[in-house]
This record gives sequence, C-alpha cells and structure tokens, in this order.
Amino acid sequence: MNGKFYGAEEFNPRLIATQIVVMQSSFWLCLGSLTTLVDLVLGEPQSAEQLFLPEAYTWSTTRGIGLTAALWVTSLVMAAELRHVVERAKKCLDFVATYHIFHLLATYLASGFPDLIEWWAIQVPSFLVAVLLGEYLCFQSESQAISLKPKPPGKSSRAKPSFDEI
Repeated sequence: MNGKFYGAEEFNPRLIATQIVVMQSSFWLCLGSLTTLVDLVLGEPQSAEQLFLPEAYTWSTTRGIGLTAALWVTSLVMAAELRHVVERAKKCLDFVATYHIFHLLATYLASGFPDLIEWWAIQVPSFLVAVLLGEYLCFQSESQAISLKPKPPGKSSRAKPSFDEI
C-alpha cells in the first residue's frame, strides 16, 4: 500500500465486480466457518439454514447468541479485509452495504422478509462496525507517508543548463 497516489481513478467495472465477489465470498466463508465452530463448541446441530432464518438471530437461546457472536466477529474480519481488498475509506460503506444487502436478499428468499426487531438489532451493529472500523483502517493506510527516495548523486535526469541558457 505504501507509495500509492489516490485521486483521479478510472472507472473499472471488472475491478469493482471482482472486489464485490471477493468481499461477498469472504463474508459467507467467515460467517459460515465461525458459525460451524460455534455450533461444534456448543454441541448444536450444524446447519447453513440458520444463517438465513431471522428467528435464529436471538439473544434468548445459546445457539442464537453464538450466531450473533459469529456475525459480530465476522464484521471485525470484514473490516480488516476492506483495507486490503477495497483500499479506500470512501468506498467502505458501498462494499459493506452490498454484502449486507445480499445477505438480506438471501434471507428474504429463504424465509421471507426479516420483520423481527431482534434480527435488525443484531445486523445493524454488525454493519456499522464493519463500515466504521473499515473506514478507519483504510484511512490509516491512506494516510501513510509516501516515501520518496532521493536520486543518487551524479544521476540527474536533466542536463545542466549551459551558460547561454541562463
């Protein structure tokens, strides 16, 4: 990341699509892996279905608390990943919103629109942590000093002006 100049960037739809696929895949991989790990530790039956059931995200069951913890840890991992995949603080909101909208869409297709307040109360902090921490990490990376190495002596790129040019 050191030595990058930011400014006028060309619109590159292939890069954006690739970043979306990487972030979405990472979200599902991390959330699925952490949920599996939590289920194993708690002795709960494993099922990918719980990721798409709004009633599974709850504070009233051990499994729901585990699923909530997995989602919140995933938001921390995704924030760190934003720094390497997206690299720009101003783009973090867009990418986090994209993978959360896809999660909402998958939940809607699997079990209907999530109308439980608990589901939203668990998802919104996950979204906010990923955006704000991701922006902070990207900003820290963007703010690093750009190291400019001095030219070695005697290796001037411009010829010295003659006396007549002065």
